[in-house]
Amino acid sequence: MRGERIGVIAEGKEDYGVLKNILRAFGFDGSEIKAIRPALRKDATDRFAEANSNQENDLESLSTGTFQGVKNACLGNEDGKRLDFEYAFSTLGCANMVIHVDTAEIGKHDFVIEIPQKAENENYSQELRNKIIELINSWLGGEYSNQLFYAISIEEIESWCLTAFENKDTVMFADPKQKLKRNYDKANLNYKKFRLNPKKHKHLFFEELTKHLKFHKKKELLKFAEYNQSLKDFVNSLEGKFGENSDELE
Repeated sequence: MRGERIGVIAEGKEDYGVLKNILRAFGFDGSEIKAIRPALRKDATDRFAEANSNQENDLESLSTGTFQGVKNACLGNEDGKRLDFEYAFSTLGCANMVIHVDTAEIGKHDFVIEIPQKAENENYSQELRNKIIELINSWLGGEYSNQLFYAISIEEIESWCLTAFENKDTVMFADPKQKLKRNYDKANLNYKKFRLNPKKHKHLFFEELTKHLKFHKKKELLKFAEYNQSLKDFVNSLEGKFGENSDELE
């Protein structure tokens, strides 16, 4: 236990499950890691939104995932309020926030960003990550910069999970979702293994899977990070802040 709270704004609940175990490698326990978006349970966040605004879409603001949802959280509502951040920092008392996005489908969204060349570009991951961070900071108007950690998964967070199975650069796989599924099916690491319902427990499955793969153990996590630059960049940012005083949890 670190004795401090950290919030997570992610595209989806399964992403949160992966990020939770990465944060555990730096000493955070489950009670200290707060799912801000998408909300795993909406009651508290809904009450907060109702107390702070009369706009109907503010209820969506604290519960929806997806890339667009992350953008909405950063831009705030028409009154300039960023309810997700207010809820995390003021109501929950989080000291820091993780912001997660995948980059695989960024071209399908209305964002002005130049995608760097991927083929034969050894700096592709870092270049794209930097562009996304600049974009996020522009949405936030430069606020919270000292409290943010950027989990920019290139191209998808499944590529991060693949590092436990593949001893090669996982960014280069064309379909990381299917590649990961083939790997965990082959290893019999399925929903039945973790006694979960595939229709109800997707975020819990990714949490259980990455826990089984030991993403919550920093020594193992650092090994995995060598096979995915965007994972490595995120892990290094956490190491820079929490590394000297982090006791990984069982």
